[in-house]
Amino acid sequence: MEGRESSSSTGNLHPNHHIKPNSDDEDELFEDLLDSRDDETYVIQVPKDQIYRVPPPENAIFADQKRAAAAPKANRSNRVLVSVLVLLLLIAFILGICLAVADKADPTFRIHRIHVTTRGAKGKESRQHEFDVTLRSKNTNDHTVIAFQKGGKALLWFRHRSLAKCRFPVSEQGTDSLEYMKLKLVSGSEKALPKVIRKSMNGTSNTSIKLSLGFNVPLRFKVGVFPVKSKRLSIVCNVKVKRLTNRARILTQDCDYSATN
Repeated sequence: MEGRESSSSTGNLHPNHHIKPNSDDEDELFEDLLDSRDDETYVIQVPKDQIYRVPPPENAIFADQKRAAAAPKANRSNRVLVSVLVLLLLIAFILGICLAVADKADPTFRIHRIHVTTRGAKGKESRQHEFDVTLRSKNTNDHTVIAFQKGGKALLWFRHRSLAKCRFPVSEQGTDSLEYMKLKLVSGSEKALPKVIRKSMNGTSNTSIKLSLGFNVPLRFKVGVFPVKSKRLSIVCNVKVKRLTNRARILTQDCDYSATN
């Protein structure tokens, strides 16, 4: 009875049913599968975030060409910068030497001559008088040129009363030199002149007259082309004159100096 049940149970197994192997059997089966497919190709899928792209070779060539083209420009810029720095250092060195050797004594002045010229018909109030004053200027500096710059003024007066005025001439005076400068001071009408001045100009009076000549002029001291100092010089010369004619004679004079930087 039991034997028939056993045989009947085994007889019910279908020949197409597969029996699931154990784990050891799986490993052996996988190894056999690999050994049997050595010559086959396998495709392995890698996640996108792990894909590293290699630039094409022409990109490297382009980058090398760009660096090679930029190198000469950088070298030229460096050379220009170095040249500018060297030039600035050279100029600073020369200026330092100029300041060290420059002597900056003020020029000295004397009134050398006074000559009076009358313009216009006699007896008319519109007559003008030109006081031509010749100054003797001396530059005692051995290395410094003195430049009399634009903006200077000169004034002639008698007893605090203005007689004539003009602009101070623009000029340069060399080192250790003596030069003569001419001032053309022009008066107003003859009526504006004091009576004693008119008599002296007409030659009808031999009385000596005290005049004052003042001028204010900006100066610049230079060594070569390099300026080393600038200042404004003010001078007042008091002079006693015998006759204000063509034969005017200077009796005495003295000049006072003052300067501002």
